[in-house]
Amino acid sequence: MNAVLENIENSEAHFRFTIDYKVFAEALEKTYRKNKENYQVAGFRKGNVPRSVIESQYGPTVFYQEALDLIMTEEYKKAVESLALNTIGDPDIEVGEIEKGQELSVKASVPVVPEVTLGQLEGIEVVMPKAREVKERDIDKVLEELQYKNKKITDKEMAPAEKGDTVTVDYDCELDGTKFEPVVDYKALLDDSSDTMGFEGQLEGAQKGDILDIKKVLPHDHPQPQIAGKTACFKVTVKKVERIEILPLDDAFAQKVGNVSTMEEFRAEMKKNLEQAAAQRVLMQRNNAILSELFKRCQVKIPESLIMQRAMSMLEQFSGQLEAEGGTLDLYLQLINKKSGDFKREVWEDAENSLKADYILDKIIKEKGYTVSEEELNQGCEKFALSINMSPEKAGQNLGPLVHKVEHDLKAEKAFQYLLEHAVIREDNGEKTA
Repeated sequence: MNAVLENIENSEAHFRFTIDYKVFAEALEKTYRKNKENYQVAGFRKGNVPRSVIESQYGPTVFYQEALDLIMTEEYKKAVESLALNTIGDPDIEVGEIEKGQELSVKASVPVVPEVTLGQLEGIEVVMPKAREVKERDIDKVLEELQYKNKKITDKEMAPAEKGDTVTVDYDCELDGTKFEPVVDYKALLDDSSDTMGFEGQLEGAQKGDILDIKKVLPHDHPQPQIAGKTACFKVTVKKVERIEILPLDDAFAQKVGNVSTMEEFRAEMKKNLEQAAAQRVLMQRNNAILSELFKRCQVKIPESLIMQRAMSMLEQFSGQLEAEGGTLDLYLQLINKKSGDFKREVWEDAENSLKADYILDKIIKEKGYTVSEEELNQGCEKFALSINMSPEKAGQNLGPLVHKVEHDLKAEKAFQYLLEHAVIREDNGEKTA
């Protein structure tokens, strides 16, 4: 084993290492013995074909890839250890030309823990916005959402769809000669205000099993100019028609949904919750402003491969939430009138910022020597267990490896608390509050 570090650039290490040909030859023999049953050559019984014959028949490299897979993890690990690299993520590996009897030459690149240079942590100045006042119409809106969420749903079987019903459909769409991916289990609410896709209004009277061909000329003032005035052709298959009954907002609703006696109590509780949520949003804005200023003061370069992994994870999680609610990412982007490219750029930026925050806070934890007591860890585990609907009893034992996440998060909270305690926070009126 001979490993040479070429350079570390943008938190990515580039290095070379060699593999003794004897190690590779042993892996080739193991691969041959494992796979020889899969090869048949005239004149030999199955499983008894000599390796040289197989290599002659199928090419000398027939076992190379599997043999490399067999040894590469361990050989790569040895190279990383010999170079004392603190790696994260998966490597890119390139094996040079293989010659019999000659050691193998391997090129590798892999993200390493980003080097963080802390700037001045004290004296970060941010403006604290005031929480928006909760008004009666805000409470009304939430109650309307709760009405819909707690609606009574009845499958109408073969009865035709009427106003107020929800129709579940699959549909294909063709627009100006371009066919889009089919959409499955789209739920259309038949009311006067909903015509999101352009065909909902024509579902009235449809029954389960109907297949409809619908053409819709998109309005000339459509929010997406590139499709304004064009004709969309939909092929819609009706899968289910359901009757939706909305419960009245009375004391019975308050008792069922809010677990309180009267609607007046329910509205009061709703106002309190909305005020707490508004205050929480202000705190989030404050925290984001502190992090934004922290990024300017500290130096850290995140490898693009790590940003990609984090962004993909965030996208998958968000898409999963939409699918759980019966939607899709494409439909969501249409509803908010946002281009896919713009949305992905925002996700990329969020992923990069979250990684920056992680590594800067990690550096602060090390610099300040923050630790977590046993009592703090137990309390943190109980709180985390409750957040994932797990019993808090013996949470430290039941969480398993997640205990390490809880411990790290508690340290990160201490690091961020240090920034808060040493920040200059002003309200909109310009008066100092900290």
